[in-house]
Amino acid sequence: MDAELQAFRSQWRDEVAARHGARASAAGRTARQPAPHVGDRGASSSRPSSPPRVPRQPDSLTSLLHTLTEAHAASVARHAAALAAEAQASADADEVDVAARRSAPPLPTSVHEMYPADEQGAVPVARLPDEVWVTILLHVVAPTVAPTLVPMAREHQTYVPEPGEPWRACTGPDYVSLERVGRVCWRLRWLSAQAPVWKAVVHATYAPPLQHVPCSWRDAFVHEPRVRMNGTYIATCAYTQQGLSVENVWVRVLHKVEFYRYMRFFPNGRCLSWLTTDAPSEAVRQLVPGLRTKGLAAGRWHMLLDDGAPPARRGATIVIDDLRDPHLRGYTFQMTLHLRPAPGRWHRLDMLAYSSLNLQTAEVVPIPHKHARPFVFSRVVGYGV
Repeated sequence: MDAELQAFRSQWRDEVAARHGARASAAGRTARQPAPHVGDRGASSSRPSSPPRVPRQPDSLTSLLHTLTEAHAASVARHAAALAAEAQASADADEVDVAARRSAPPLPTSVHEMYPADEQGAVPVARLPDEVWVTILLHVVAPTVAPTLVPMAREHQTYVPEPGEPWRACTGPDYVSLERVGRVCWRLRWLSAQAPVWKAVVHATYAPPLQHVPCSWRDAFVHEPRVRMNGTYIATCAYTQQGLSVENVWVRVLHKVEFYRYMRFFPNGRCLSWLTTDAPSEAVRQLVPGLRTKGLAAGRWHMLLDDGAPPARRGATIVIDDLRDPHLRGYTFQMTLHLRPAPGRWHRLDMLAYSSLNLQTAEVVPIPHKHARPFVFSRVVGYGV
């Protein structure tokens, strides 16, 4: 035993010495290389230096899936060990039962495969390659009435849709259905997080399209401010007003007045603003292009990002101008809203300013909005996405 230990020690010393000798010879060859000439240094300095690369942040969903897959594999291993121990303990009890357990299909150990809910059934879609699945998911993301993704512009545009154009496409990419597909099984959850799918969603949501992001495309869609267009922003306002009693003048009467402000945005730069007393259950389905009613105005909107704020606390300012009410032809209205920082949701808007412009005198008059409340987003399934 001592002789073997001594031989192992001597062999280890020889390997360490040889490794150090190789490093020293490599350092000597580097030191003996000739220094570059002055002309060479001048030529190299004239070349345009590459821009510094922004360190890429890890994908949050991929990291979470990796952690969950490891936990799932460990759970399956513990379950299989328990079944093996149970089968070993009952081996002498019933040979038929043991044979049936051994012939049972193995437990699903990989989260990148599809397993049937019925053990006797087959799963033909499990044989589809990932490229085919990505193509299918791209069709899931695109609205059904549009052959391609419709750009959702955040800037002022002059595009006016045709009267008969289907407005379901104006709600943008159907990322809700994409997330529903990801809930089916582990493999579809992993496939629905692929970069090409979320890159298409991001390019269809933001204009100009985001070219370089320091994180994954899905994280960019979650953290970059955006106006949601598959629903309506609703502000519920209420105040009390003193009245008179017809029967008894000594009785003090207070009336509670409740009204709603609705804001719906479209990707072509248009928006609708509706001030009414109709409840949301009745009003949101009527808020479509072409609606003409009292208190409804149509205008244009564009968004300005809050510069200097960290990504987690960055919001945006939405400016609405040329807001016209057909019943008030001599005036236009301007509205300034602030999109609160809420990554992934973007569901609250605060009214900062509201004013009217007299088209004849060019007089701008601020409109009091002391009874205004924050707008809260509500998804409307009838809009299509």
